[in-house]
Amino acid sequence: MAVEKMKLLSITGREENIDQFISDYLLDSGMQTENAVKVFEKGWKLTNFKYDSTAKELLKECKTIFDKYKIKYNPNAESENLKKSLELIGNELIEIRENLEEFEEYINERKKLLEDYKKKSQLLQYIKHLDIDLNNLYNLNFMKFRYGKISKENFGKLENSFKDLNALIIKIGEDDKYKWIFCFINKDISAKADSYLNVFKFERFWLPEEISGNPKQIWEDCEKKIQEISFDIENKENELSRIIDRDTEELLSLYEDINLYIKINNVKKFMAYDENGLFYIIGWIPAKELAKVLPKLSKEKDIKYVVKNHDEVASVPPTKLKNNKFVRPFETLVEMYGLPNYTEIDPTTFVAITAFLLFGFMFGDVGHGLVIFLIGILMARKKISLGPVFEVGGIASMVFGVLYGSVFGKEDIIPSIFIKPMENIQTMLIYGIAIGVILIILAMFLNIRNGIKNNDKKKIFFETNGLAGLIFYIVVLGSGVYFLIKGKMFVSMGILSIFIVVPLIAIMFKDFFAKVLFKENSEEKSSFIEKIFEVVEILLSFASNTISFVRISAFAINHVGLCMAIYILSNMMNGTGNIIVSIIGNIIVIVLEGLIVGIQVLRLEYYELFSRFYTGDGKEYKPLKEKI
Repeated sequence: MAVEKMKLLSITGREENIDQFISDYLLDSGMQTENAVKVFEKGWKLTNFKYDSTAKELLKECKTIFDKYKIKYNPNAESENLKKSLELIGNELIEIRENLEEFEEYINERKKLLEDYKKKSQLLQYIKHLDIDLNNLYNLNFMKFRYGKISKENFGKLENSFKDLNALIIKIGEDDKYKWIFCFINKDISAKADSYLNVFKFERFWLPEEISGNPKQIWEDCEKKIQEISFDIENKENELSRIIDRDTEELLSLYEDINLYIKINNVKKFMAYDENGLFYIIGWIPAKELAKVLPKLSKEKDIKYVVKNHDEVASVPPTKLKNNKFVRPFETLVEMYGLPNYTEIDPTTFVAITAFLLFGFMFGDVGHGLVIFLIGILMARKKISLGPVFEVGGIASMVFGVLYGSVFGKEDIIPSIFIKPMENIQTMLIYGIAIGVILIILAMFLNIRNGIKNNDKKKIFFETNGLAGLIFYIVVLGSGVYFLIKGKMFVSMGILSIFIVVPLIAIMFKDFFAKVLFKENSEEKSSFIEKIFEVVEILLSFASNTISFVRISAFAINHVGLCMAIYILSNMMNGTGNIIVSIIGNIIVIVLEGLIVGIQVLRLEYYELFSRFYTGDGKEYKPLKEKI
């Protein structure tokens, strides 16, 4: 039930050492930074650092190399400390990339050349047995020469069409789908012949100019080149793989260094510098962590620091809650309302205890509580923040279920240890009011404790939820209860009036009394009529807040009644129908009533109790290591 103590730490050092300083002291620190430019104000002439994108550009370059050469890496990996300057990292990265690209460029050129030779080899595949000079075929005086392939289906059609033409078709080879042919066509009819070739989807191949002479010799030379180039490519690819393996460790190290520099640059956003080459950083740090940091800072010759308490500065410390593992899950409920400010009590323990009691009182059932507990375990395993809260709610329900003697709404399975709600309705209502009174008084004590902690005497003595309001509430409530039990007042009306009227007057004129008694600069902000209405509002508030706790008894009774109705309906069914109605009914009770009771617990916590002592306007603690 506490807020971690914070200290304001201001550090100054030489700008040329800033990267090393950030790496050594700030990256893993619990400091929550403040804007140094605003804190030190205009007289210091400070300027915020501009973000340097160099590291991000190098990181992008590094990832490109990883993706291109399929190098596995951890995206979140980073160095523990600075090893190299950012400039050196960039130079090494460029050198590695250029070396890899040089090999890759050579391999690609050789692959392109290999493809060229493969195409030539393919063109010569079906004419390599011909003992002719290919140049002679392209230099005929009266004939046109065509070389290519045609589908076997269309070959016969082409032959029939060429019968009436002065042309010659020579089949020189074939594969599964095509026939490879030479066409010799009279120059005068070459256009008509080409049209036939197009119709029957003849695919023409042009022999490159460099292919001349004996086809067989040329084909053999091509095959030889193909083997030589393929061997060379294989060797270079193996060599490239070895280079990649060799450079991978260095690349990963550079990548980790770059990630470290990116974090360093992110920290610089929260720092400032001046014209004298000094950097400044200021922020709140937990006192325990500060005790570990200061001895290290003291050893740094170029580093100067100042430590101040929260009451020595205008800046408001952030709130870091400090609770044991048993009540820590209830921090979620507190944060839903608002974090406590640094100078007020953390209500987490209060919420843990009261929420346990209120939920169990309203939803006391061993069976239903067990189901809620198991649901909480599943939620906790899935890292759902409210999982532990469900677990505690289930335990509370089971504990009160034992006290009520209720298991899945049945009251004849186990005996009641404390009370049976449906059979003792009036007693249950009294218990509800009594619990409300106790909790309201506790809330007022917490408000007084907040006043003592902040040295706010007006809050301690004259506020509605201070000592004046506490005395008024206890006297009025005690007198009423005593009168109902004994039929008379325990003191005379004169004395009683003093203990009732004086606290009300103190509340009405709290600003005046604070100014006179404690020399506080308080001014009256409302007229006398407004003060009268304020008193009326206080009376109604006390009454309504107290009566509001009747709901916890009503829900406890309602739980029994709802379960009775379910079993009446189930008994109207036979066999399987009886079981199905009972199961569905209990599921509805767990989901619907459990949800409603949970909402009522929050309502009582937030509106009936928190409103008396808790502001919840704290600033969330976000250390640097979480921001970057």
